[in-house]
Amino acid sequence: MTSADRNRGGAYRQNGLSLIELMVAMIIGIFLMLGAVTVYNQSRNTYRASEALARLQEVGRLAMDVVETDLRMANYWGMNADATFIINRAGPSEPQPSAFTNGQWAIVSACGGAGSNWAIDLDKYLDGSNNSYGLSCSAPSGYTPIATSDVLIIRRASDVIPTTLDTNRVYVQSSRIQGELFVPSCASPTNASCIPPGFLPPVSQSRLLEASAYYVTNRSTLRTDVPALRRKRLSNINDASNGYTDDEIVSGIEDMQIRFGIDTNGDTNVDSYVNPGAVGGADVISATIWLRVRSEDRDFSHTDGRSYQYADMASAFTPNDNYRRIVISKTILLRNTRV
Repeated sequence: MTSADRNRGGAYRQNGLSLIELMVAMIIGIFLMLGAVTVYNQSRNTYRASEALARLQEVGRLAMDVVETDLRMANYWGMNADATFIINRAGPSEPQPSAFTNGQWAIVSACGGAGSNWAIDLDKYLDGSNNSYGLSCSAPSGYTPIATSDVLIIRRASDVIPTTLDTNRVYVQSSRIQGELFVPSCASPTNASCIPPGFLPPVSQSRLLEASAYYVTNRSTLRTDVPALRRKRLSNINDASNGYTDDEIVSGIEDMQIRFGIDTNGDTNVDSYVNPGAVGGADVISATIWLRVRSEDRDFSHTDGRSYQYADMASAFTPNDNYRRIVISKTILLRNTRV
């Protein structure tokens, strides 16, 4: 054997890896792959959690914006700043106002029961029910109000001056010194014969009466397993079967709690906070709203074992399920507080 042959044989014997080296390389590769997979899964879970939280915040902000916009306008009556000067308003058990026929009066009372004057009880510009539905006009078929959620009731005039009047709706005609609820007989707000006597169109305004109730149901329009915030509003006063519209505001709202800040001594400052339905004759200065927002789908990488306790909840809520939740709250000062 020549020296060249010996060199070739030596070079050949040095090619490749030994079994031990191969096993060590495979183990290192496995650890690297496991690390990469772990980092990927953690990044994915973090992204999913962040996306779910962003979605919950978006839903909560949307619901709060709708309620807040309406609530800030409570006790607004157009040119007149005081509901006590509005003719044809009526509280519970008061006589039927002359502006309404028997059928119309039944509709304005529908959500509070016979004789409640629910929609025209303007002195209670903010009202509601505590931990109960509390309305006699039922939710749409298939929708069940959440028994432990509050109901928020808002009464006010629309912030828009109409170009035409709807003879099926209730309006507030207001001047600087007085106001009156009426159902128009014709469509022109600038025609003196279409508005109540004693009001002149140039120095008075017609505005639609808004009476709304916000509540939470067990399902939404698109999914029966997702709760939702809904709003019931006074609508066609001449249609006994369709006197109120009932629309979904946003899905994913699981609970709503409310506390009213009331002024008990007339200094326009909040003296105490009370539950809906406990305002009495006090003026409401502000309202604090809590919304519990729930994800639409389960996240099986997450278990919600937190204990939720806020507002006047009688007992804590501990879901122990796979839905994600957040609670948002806001205190809202009314723009049209009586002085």
